[in-house]
Amino acid sequence: MKKGLILGRFQPFHLGHLALIKNIINNNLEPLICIGSSQKKRTKENPFTNYERRRMIESVLDSLKCNYEIYEIPDINNYDLYVSHLKNFVPSFDVVYSGNSLVKRLFTEAGHKVIVPDMINRSVWEGSSIRQEILEGGDWEKDVPQSVAEIISDIDYNKLA
Repeated sequence: MKKGLILGRFQPFHLGHLALIKNIINNNLEPLICIGSSQKKRTKENPFTNYERRRMIESVLDSLKCNYEIYEIPDINNYDLYVSHLKNFVPSFDVVYSGNSLVKRLFTEAGHKVIVPDMINRSVWEGSSIRQEILEGGDWEKDVPQSVAEIISDIDYNKLA
């Protein structure tokens, strides 16, 4: 089966990520999910650990009953080498799905086909907005799958930056 790669920090995994993965599946591709900045945790921008992010993704994708693979990609802080760095961690893939302009540029320059999906509800389904709502005790649960909300609710907010 052909493979569609999605790269994100998933801080946290939200409904926008889910829509993107469903798009990959609906195009008869197996999702290769790359957790970027995998080494980062408990900071304002990256509050969740790699393990917590993996659990979030697995909790949702297991319910979709599809084949998928998850890979952890640590940062190298060098855009020129990033695509080759990522390829050290993942098997070959056929297409990259991303709404991120930097990801699109890097993978296009490296010769990969990149599909930029329609971004649904982008202003709300954005990690930084959801993280802020979590820290402020706002209404964030509606922006993530239910299983993800349960995982986040079990995390001690005092540990989050």
